[in-house]
Amino acid sequence: MKAAIIGCGAIASRWGRSLLADGRIEITALVDPDQQAARVLAGRYGLSPAVATTLPEALAQADADVVVNLTPPELHYPVSRSALAQGLHVLTEKPLALNLPDALDLVHLAKECGLLLAVMHNRGADPDFLAFADTVRSGGRAPFAVTADTLVALAGPGFRAGQHLPVTTDLAVHAFDQVRALITAPPTEVTCTETATGFLAAHSSIAVITVHFADGSLFTYRGGYIVDPALRTDANGGWRVEGRGFAARWAPDPHRARKAPYAGPPAYQRCITAMVDALHRDGPLPVPAAGNLASIALLDAALASAVGRRPVPVPEVADVCP
Repeated sequence: MKAAIIGCGAIASRWGRSLLADGRIEITALVDPDQQAARVLAGRYGLSPAVATTLPEALAQADADVVVNLTPPELHYPVSRSALAQGLHVLTEKPLALNLPDALDLVHLAKECGLLLAVMHNRGADPDFLAFADTVRSGGRAPFAVTADTLVALAGPGFRAGQHLPVTTDLAVHAFDQVRALITAPPTEVTCTETATGFLAAHSSIAVITVHFADGSLFTYRGGYIVDPALRTDANGGWRVEGRGFAARWAPDPHRARKAPYAGPPAYQRCITAMVDALHRDGPLPVPAAGNLASIALLDAALASAVGRRPVPVPEVADVCP
């Protein structure tokens, strides 16, 4: 299949490496308002794609079966919707959309059109974290008190310098995927605050999010984009869970890749491979992004809480079979 990558920032290198290593996808077009960024990406991997500023311009120059949506979060919905409406499969970075109605619209459109719609969920699918979640569910009994810290150091702001609530929209969404593996009860209410720390850097910000669940469980998250790499956590975060007579901790070493032998592809590459597998399956194509709707419901409530400075109920997610 042939792919058009939309968005040629830092994350595009990760996707480009993974798709080229897989070999089942040919990159035929690179789309970005910054033409230089597209050319740099093409040169890095020895590609000769069409280079365009918009998807229609790219499709006029090259064939494509699938769009890889790597745009900033606020553009995920319109770009994915435009691609689906033009009969193209969509593989998108997280989040699927910034609110539940938009996410549901994408899922329903993909189902109606018989197209694949899949979203990156590498933190929630990390095998080490899932093993930790299994330990919690098998050894403990709800309700749980769960806390997590995720502090990510960025060398430069990229698109986040102008992004509204960058930690909540671009970082906490990973934690929403993860906590769903730990607590299976429905979330009921979210309180979220995010405060820019512009005195450190244009993109620096700290978010604190509290989620209540129907079984009495409580999740408190602190995340941020920081400047000093010595203060960072692993990108998966450091997690602590406590229940009645039960306690567990999970905090990967952020430097483990330098200390231990490489043991298989990273979680993001496994996610991309699974997306490409789904594209090549026999029979009707699934809509894996339907499984991400519960995380978008949490994000929807968190963003509303941050803007309104009040607790917000989590919208219910209708059963949408993938």
